[in-house]
Amino acid sequence: MAPLFSIITVSYKHAWALTKTARSVFRQRDADFEYLIVDGASNDGTRELTEFWKEQKLVDRSIHAPDSGVYQAMNNGIDLATGEFICFLNAGDVFAEDLVLNQAAKILENRDKDGCLGWGALNDNVWASWHAGEAFKLSSLGFCHQALFVKRSLLLDCKFDERSHKTDSDTLQLGRLFANDAQIELCPEVWAIRAGDPGISADLVRTKKSIVDTLQSEYAFDKGDIEEKIVEFRRKCTHVSDMLQLLRNSRGREQKHLALMILDTLFQRQSKSLSPAIVQNLRDAAITALGDKAETEVANLLSAQTRRASEVSKSRQAQEALRQDIKEFAAQEQRRFDRILPMTSAPSGTQYSIGLTSFPKRISTLGFVLRSLKEQSQQADTINLFLGRDEIPNENWLPSSVRELKQHGLQIHFVEKTCHQYDKFVHLPASLREKCYIIVDDDVIYPPHSMQKLLEAHQQHPEAIIGNRCHKIAVDDDKNIGPYRTWEREARTNAPSYILMPTGAGGVLYPPGFFNHPCIRDERTILRNAPYADDVWLKFNALLQERPTMATELSSGSDWYHRYTPTMREGTLMAENVDLGLNDMQIRQCESWLAKHRPDWRDLLSLEQ
Repeated sequence: MAPLFSIITVSYKHAWALTKTARSVFRQRDADFEYLIVDGASNDGTRELTEFWKEQKLVDRSIHAPDSGVYQAMNNGIDLATGEFICFLNAGDVFAEDLVLNQAAKILENRDKDGCLGWGALNDNVWASWHAGEAFKLSSLGFCHQALFVKRSLLLDCKFDERSHKTDSDTLQLGRLFANDAQIELCPEVWAIRAGDPGISADLVRTKKSIVDTLQSEYAFDKGDIEEKIVEFRRKCTHVSDMLQLLRNSRGREQKHLALMILDTLFQRQSKSLSPAIVQNLRDAAITALGDKAETEVANLLSAQTRRASEVSKSRQAQEALRQDIKEFAAQEQRRFDRILPMTSAPSGTQYSIGLTSFPKRISTLGFVLRSLKEQSQQADTINLFLGRDEIPNENWLPSSVRELKQHGLQIHFVEKTCHQYDKFVHLPASLREKCYIIVDDDVIYPPHSMQKLLEAHQQHPEAIIGNRCHKIAVDDDKNIGPYRTWEREARTNAPSYILMPTGAGGVLYPPGFFNHPCIRDERTILRNAPYADDVWLKFNALLQERPTMATELSSGSDWYHRYTPTMREGTLMAENVDLGLNDMQIRQCESWLAKHRPDWRDLLSLEQ
């Protein structure tokens, strides 16, 4: 019988990062699990977001209460859980693919294991665990806690160290589990993608203090400051002579754990600073210290490193293939640009602006999208790009193809934390809310006449919302909205209609003042009702304001776009919104929200439109 997993996400003031983590949990297939949220009383919309999920039966239970930090929160999650095995996937972390829980279940279903430990990754870094033993207390040995599944019964007896200075309580706990003879199988597969935010480990001073505290309490090294030197060796490969001397003078578990740490460190990037002779001395000393265990441990390490190199190689090959696609795409786009009007500065007096957002996986092709917007037959006052510093820290992270457009009307706005697709409008300054504002996507190359078509329709219907790509909402005789999959795609009507929903992919013009409504840019309200569906949210706000939608002639086929960029499938919400039914969940939620503000809203819907 397959085990029940408790997937626990700890979060504090990371509501939007939490949306990404939860998506990867909801996508898990062929496994039995409950999902728990432990929030440290955030005031950023986390509670509202969690309530949305709970109403949709996606989150089973949650805690929203102050705590002393991440490790107390994780302990609270252990108490809240009911599953046989627990995994902590905290805000911003994601599972590597949709069958991670299924893979873990196959390993654990016979109940002869106390847990299993996979690998973690971030970009080209892979945390590859290769040793199953207590030495995790001394160093991480490639440990990624997001890829660890352990019996709840063991965690109840071996909780995280909650003291405020601790940053290594996860590795300390794993070492203690192994010391208590826990049978945790190592699985050389990437199961988790760690968040880009380094978290509490980014505080090097605090982290050093925490590790030194662990070494002093768990080991019996003789020399007074040797613990600090162990940390420095692990980080920078300094104090080599001290490590060799300590290895010779130590005995028992101290000696063996130190030897394992040295071998692991020699395979890390920081060891490149050492000469071959020093590396050989360290390796020989570590192997001698391991004695009859050396052959097995070295074989495990080499096997893990070979597998790790293969994982990194596959990632780089995929990146190289994407680079080649982008290179070919760039050449094709340049030929197209050469056939249309040359780029010029935006003329003064134009009464519309464009807004869009992006994220790291699409940044490499963003310049093509922006260029297509700059080559419009009727140009905007400004093109406004909104980016979160938690994903893209500053302009230096942007390719030159993006930065160079600043001299042609591009304005780059940085916010501290991204709201993902909602960044396009939640941060709008008053100056942009008082003119026509066109929202576009970051993965579409727009034909030169796209904005002109929107503006021409706006001149005829100044109070309406104008879309180059619209869907017709399915409405029955009782004015109930049907399932999203039954809606007519890329539809038009003869006049502005309340049953048309524009989609940002084609470009949507919102008339002056539309974004002034107090609800529309409120993050808590968004997270409570439509955390993944900005088009749906904006449509229900249009109904609130009694604004119909007019589709341009481009919505009757595929003329609304020229082509997609090569990074189009990166980070798309289609799988969750359509395949998992999140669109319908959010539509139902928005219906309830709108009914509170405008009880008669269904009267706007008519089958004759």
